[in-house]
Amino acid sequence: MKYIILSFTLLFTISSTAQDCTEATILQKPGLWKESSGVSSGIAPTDLAKEKKVLAALHEMIKSKFTPMSVEANFNGGYSSPQSWMPVNDYIYSIIPLNYYCDGKSIKTAGETSTYFSISVNRFDAEIYEDAQGDRLIAEGYNVMNDMPIEKDGYWYFKEIDAGLGFGMTGKSSAWLITYDGKLPYAYVSKKEFLEKRKEILSNEMLEAGRGFKDVLDRIEIEKGFKDQEYKNDPAKLSHYMKMDYLPSKERYEKLLADNEKNFKPAFLKIESLLKMSVSEMNQPAIVKQDPNDHLSYLFTDDNDPFGKVLIKPNPAYFNKKLPRSSPQFFWVYVRGNHKEKIATRFTTEIVKALDFATLKSMLGK
Repeated sequence: MKYIILSFTLLFTISSTAQDCTEATILQKPGLWKESSGVSSGIAPTDLAKEKKVLAALHEMIKSKFTPMSVEANFNGGYSSPQSWMPVNDYIYSIIPLNYYCDGKSIKTAGETSTYFSISVNRFDAEIYEDAQGDRLIAEGYNVMNDMPIEKDGYWYFKEIDAGLGFGMTGKSSAWLITYDGKLPYAYVSKKEFLEKRKEILSNEMLEAGRGFKDVLDRIEIEKGFKDQEYKNDPAKLSHYMKMDYLPSKERYEKLLADNEKNFKPAFLKIESLLKMSVSEMNQPAIVKQDPNDHLSYLFTDDNDPFGKVLIKPNPAYFNKKLPRSSPQFFWVYVRGNHKEKIATRFTTEIVKALDFATLKSMLGK
């Protein structure tokens, strides 16, 4: 009878545990892997096969050291169509971990999350393959990134920063670049390059701003030519036209044109002054922000300034063009999560521990 009671008690305990759902049970629940297929288009079959092989190797690297807990770990391969201006194909391995949660006594899987992990192949967070375009071209004149990486143990580490998670929430994100030894797939823009480019941009902007005034002045002169012919036999009418129409209009738009140049002059003077810096200063990487007191000017700052933009440009010399387009020539690793949420914190911590930088390094150029 004693054994029957013990068995009944054990059965009741197991049954109660199975029916209850708490934060503690969620945190102890093993997760699972779930694969989704990426879409590919326009990729040569040999390159696509190689890219899938690389992403499979990345998954095995992570899977060998990381076991999902409290999440459904959705992993996926993404493939970009080849672009003529890029010497390589870019593709990505990503994990979206959907949290388990309690719905009454049931454990369910969330439909969305702000937690994210990825290893990008030949893809970076900023534009590095083309020169600046659109608004960026007429502002700083070059592509930008928010922070400079620090070289550490053979790879490049970006300091942890606050990351927007949506709905007004912020978390933390970290990133790494794994590249050929001591090299970067982009180049920094020097202060001299920026100042010379900015001077060119300002000149074009000033000309464009004054073009309307110049066009009006040209039309005024054309009209005067017609009036000279029309009133050549009537000096009184010509005098009246000159006094009441031509001269006031010309004076007005000449002043507007002169004021336009005057408005730009302080910005040009600032550039000329900065161009007198020493050669060593001029060769330093340009980190800039817009002058809050002058919308036409920029200030040099450092990487600790949250408003600073690091200027970059393409570095074609980095890439080995003899390799297949599918060959990894650098990796960009990124992780983001809510550091105040237990499941997200555990995921981001454990997934980073699963990174094997030596393995990633060994895959470059292969």
